[in-house]
Amino acid sequence: MKIGFAIIILCFSLSPAVAQNTILWEVQDTVTAKRSFIVGTFHQFGNSFVDSIPQLKDALLKSELAIFESIDDSETTINAINSRNSSTEIEKNFSVKYFNKLKVIGKDLSVDIYKLEPIELLFALQQVFQEVKCNTVSPLDTWDHFDNYLIHLAKTNDITLLGLETDSLQLTLIKEYSSPDWKEARKSIRVWIDKLTFKEVDPLDCQFTNMYRKFDLDYELAVDCPDDILITQRNDAWIKILPNLLSTKNCFIAVGFLHLNYTCGLLEQLKEHGFLVSPVAIRKTAH
Repeated sequence: MKIGFAIIILCFSLSPAVAQNTILWEVQDTVTAKRSFIVGTFHQFGNSFVDSIPQLKDALLKSELAIFESIDDSETTINAINSRNSSTEIEKNFSVKYFNKLKVIGKDLSVDIYKLEPIELLFALQQVFQEVKCNTVSPLDTWDHFDNYLIHLAKTNDITLLGLETDSLQLTLIKEYSSPDWKEARKSIRVWIDKLTFKEVDPLDCQFTNMYRKFDLDYELAVDCPDDILITQRNDAWIKILPNLLSTKNCFIAVGFLHLNYTCGLLEQLKEHGFLVSPVAIRKTAH
């Protein structure tokens, strides 16, 4: 099975978990009585995980508008990358040993490794690790991406879609604020190659994945935001759009988990805009 490629900004955290035990929040407009929901996703989980949480589908089907980070077709992004000219830089920056391992890993990617930028390769390896080592995708899953599966469900049920940004904008932001060259990135890339090829998995590498799987999460809503412009800048852009939509429609919003965290997160910013925000108790079914 080819592993999909998504332009996503990975949101991992290893903070001690103390709190809300949910990934789904209700957002109510106290004036118009519009009732919406927002889910903090972990992009690499497959459809069986989503299907195990009936409240997610219920919330989506109640919505008039489904809002995602991006609604671009992933095939478009894959085709755009594969249409680039090949570069030999990737081969020049790794020993024969590491490059041979990388070629083996690359066979299961939907993109040509010779056409990836260093940060894109790094993200791709992290995605593969989550799927094959932390078991976020079941062998029986037909969708290997949390958000894309929700988009599919919305389309299937004729729910209007809205993307907060495009894949190309996400890629631009990544390159602008976190774009190491091959020399700078190769050490981190080698680390992830090792993690993927070692039989034993360091439990710390899947710690947040397992915390998320059990909803053992702390959103740290009273903690100041870390210096991460890829989170804060995007949150600030999205909060200019969301309040009006939440006041006029019953919405379903799906964004990466860390976009809900801290004082700059969407949950706290929506509270500041007068919305009533409360966690939804999760009832999980077997999967």
